[in-house]
Amino acid sequence: MASDTLRVVARLVAKPDKVDELRTLLTGLLEPTRAEPGCISYEL
Repeated sequence: MASDTLRVVARLVAKPDKVDELRTLLTGLLEPTRAEPGCISYEL
């Protein structure tokens, strides 16, 4: 990994009654994040 590369690995655990809400929120971030300058990869 290059010294100017940043990798973030996160684990989010939704409360049982918030699973769908979290999934919708995170899915909505896919395209805007991938469109950011310098973004190489963004996965859920």
